[in-house]
Amino acid sequence: MASAPEVASVQDVLSVPIAASVTNGASESNGTSESNNTSESNGTLESNGHPVTNGESVSNGTTVLNGTSAISSVPNGISAIASVPDDPVTYPVPNGTSTASPGPEKLSLAIIGGGIGGIALALGLLEHPRIDFQIYEAAPIWVQIGAGLGLGPNAQAALELLGPETTAAFRNNVTGNLWETHQKTFLNFFSGQGPNAGQLIHTQKCSTGLQSCHRAKFVDDLVKRVPADRVHMGKRLVSIQDKSGVDEPVLLTFADGSTATADAVIGADGIHSYTREFMMGKDEAKPTFSGSVAYRGLVPMDLAVEKLGAEVAQNATMFCGPGRALLCSPIEHGKVVNIAAVNPENLKWEHEKWSMPCQWEELDRLFEGWGPQARGMVELLKGPELARWAIFDNALAPTYTKGRVALLGDAAHATTPWQGQGAGQALEDALTLKHLLTDASTSPNRTQIPNVFYAYDQVRRPRTQRVVKTSREAGLLFGMRTPGIEGDLKKMSQELGRRMHWVWHRDLEAQNRAAGELFRESL
Repeated sequence: MASAPEVASVQDVLSVPIAASVTNGASESNGTSESNNTSESNGTLESNGHPVTNGESVSNGTTVLNGTSAISSVPNGISAIASVPDDPVTYPVPNGTSTASPGPEKLSLAIIGGGIGGIALALGLLEHPRIDFQIYEAAPIWVQIGAGLGLGPNAQAALELLGPETTAAFRNNVTGNLWETHQKTFLNFFSGQGPNAGQLIHTQKCSTGLQSCHRAKFVDDLVKRVPADRVHMGKRLVSIQDKSGVDEPVLLTFADGSTATADAVIGADGIHSYTREFMMGKDEAKPTFSGSVAYRGLVPMDLAVEKLGAEVAQNATMFCGPGRALLCSPIEHGKVVNIAAVNPENLKWEHEKWSMPCQWEELDRLFEGWGPQARGMVELLKGPELARWAIFDNALAPTYTKGRVALLGDAAHATTPWQGQGAGQALEDALTLKHLLTDASTSPNRTQIPNVFYAYDQVRRPRTQRVVKTSREAGLLFGMRTPGIEGDLKKMSQELGRRMHWVWHRDLEAQNRAAGELFRESL
C-alpha cells in the first residue's frame, strides 16, 4: 500500500524525463540514440558554437522561431496549440542602455523564490563575489515537498556547469536504474492493456540512463549550501517598482511591509509567480489547465517487487493505453518506488485547488481491464490519502524580461511533465544567467542589466517554449491519442525514438557563447 504522497509542484507529478531513444535491438553510439535509422539534431547548438537554425537559433541579434508555438485559450478551458509563422522574428535591442565598457562594480541581485532554479543560480554565483545576491522566499520556513524527480543529460550538464555545489547535491541524492543491463535505459515503454498487454513498445536510451532523486531531499541539499545570511524567509512579493533609465535600484515591497532594493531581479517564484504578473498583467499571467490529471504515491521497494516483479519495479517503466498511462521509477537509492498514474485526456477542472482527495475506486475504474503489472501499480496506489492532481502549464509569454526584471523556470515557462523538463529547463535558465552575469567576456555593469536580460530572453525563450509545446504532444503520444499514430505500436516506437534528441543534446556552452555574443552586440 502506498505511503501518503507528499504534496509537490504539479509540474513534478510525473517527473521522469523522456529521452532520445533506441528501438528494440537498435544500437547506441557516441552517447546519442537512434531508432529505425531516424535521428534528429534540429534545435541543438553544435560544439563549434554556431547555432543550428531550425527552431531556436540566434545570430546577429535575431532570433528565428521556426516551428515555435503559442498556446491560445479555447472555450472548454483546454489550451489549444496555435502555430507561430516560420518567418524570422527580430526583437528590438533595449533602448537607452549604456555603451560604456563593463566595469568592475558590484551588482546586487534579488532572486525571488527558493525553488530548484533560483537556488541553483544562487549556488552558481557563490564563487563570484562581485554579484551580491539575496533570495526572498514567500514561505516562512523551508518545507520542501515532492516525490520523484528525474533529470536528463541536459539538466545534468547544467548542474555540472553551474558549479561544484549543485553537482554535489545531485550526486548525493541520485538513483539510477538498479539493473546493470538498464544503466543506459531511460524508460521502457510497454503496452498496458488489450491483446498486446505487456508487449514492449520501445526502450529509450541515452549515455547517462535514468538519473532520479527524491525532489524534496535534493532541494534540501541545495538549500543547506546557501549561506544563511543570503536567504530571507516569509517574504511574499507584492510590488515591483522599476524606474529603468534612472540611476535608482529596483524597489521590492513584501506582504509584511518590508522593502528591499536590487540592481536586477530574477523572478524564480514558480507557476503562481507575482513577477510574471508584474510583467504580463494578472489575467495573462494565470496558469492554464492542460486537461490532464495525475495520481501518485511512494511505495517501499519490497512491496513493489512483490507486485510488479523486480525488472519493472527496479527500472524506469511506463505502461501506455488509450487515454491513460502508468509510470514507475526507483528513488532513494533503490529503497522506494515512485508511481504515477496519469489521465492525459481533455478533461475540465473547475476547482480552486489544484489537488482534490479522491477514492481509490476512481483510479481502479480508469485502469479496469489492464494487464497484471499495470494493475499491480494501481493496487500499490491504494491508500486513504490518494489525491487527483490537476496539471497546469503557462501560455507562451511574449517576453521573459521587462527592464531590469527577468523570469526563470516555471515563472517563465511552466510545462506539463510529459518530457520531464520542468526542472531541467530551469537549470538551463540559471546557467545562462550565471554566464551572462559573471563571464569575463560580458561582466556587465548595472546600466547594462537590460542588455543581459535581452540576450537571455533571445536564447532561452524559443527553446523553452518549444519544450512546452512538445511536452503536450508527448502526453498525447503516451495516451495513444496522437493523430495518425493512436495505438499503432510500431508508429509509437518510431515517434518515441525521435522526440527528445534536440532537448537532450543541447550544447550548453555554445548556448552561453551565443548569449554572450548577443549581449555584446546589443551594447
